[in-house]
Amino acid sequence: MKKDRPVTRERILSTIGLSFRAGLLTSGFDAVELAMRSGAVGLLILSQDGSTKQKEKLERVAKDEDVSFRYFGSAEELGRAIGKDSRIAIAILDQGMGSKLSELIDELDKIDKSAKKAE
Repeated sequence: MKKDRPVTRERILSTIGLSFRAGLLTSGFDAVELAMRSGAVGLLILSQDGSTKQKEKLERVAKDEDVSFRYFGSAEELGRAIGKDSRIAIAILDQGMGSKLSELIDELDKIDKSAKKAE
């Protein structure tokens, strides 16, 4: 029986990179906002750092357009995952891939929270 790989930051970043190479991802403030308004986004990922004003605006648009979103990683990590400069936001354009990344990010958050409780 095949074992599931453990959830790690690297696994999530690798999956983001795979999404980019498959053409299932857009990045950059304007492109992400346009994709959300057109209803093409399965998941919005916002960096944990970067411009608060821009992230808050994208979060508002996501709520208005009923787009699921998560905070994950730094702008540098997100950019590096797709071979670009820093990115405060990326949009996954596929519902299935968006759901998978949501699950991975949520699972990593649970792992991190239980590790902090154990300390």
